[in-house]
Amino acid sequence: MDLIDQILSQAKNFLICPVCNNNYNLDEIRFRGFIDNTYIFQAFCARDHEPLAVTYLASLHKLEKPIGAYFHVLSGQRITRGMLEKAEKDIDQLEGDFEKLFEKLPNK
Repeated sequence: MDLIDQILSQAKNFLICPVCNNNYNLDEIRFRGFIDNTYIFQAFCARDHEPLAVTYLASLHKLEKPIGAYFHVLSGQRITRGMLEKAEKDIDQLEGDFEKLFEKLPNK
């Protein structure tokens, strides 16, 4: 198994679609390129929702732990239709500077 296959295998186990919270299958993860010891991949999901592309990077450095220790699951709130409709409404009503839209968001 070459390095890209190892990275894909680990990514399949740890990456989760932020829309439907499902793991990606190997056929949904694509190798896109290599820059400065960093592999670039994209994962595509369309299970009962609009297709979504997630880009992620895998860097080559001397590893002190098994490769799986360096993958971190992204977690967060599920994106709902209401959230998308609100975002679309806010963007449609925006007058002027796009940054003003983000001034309404609460600080975290």
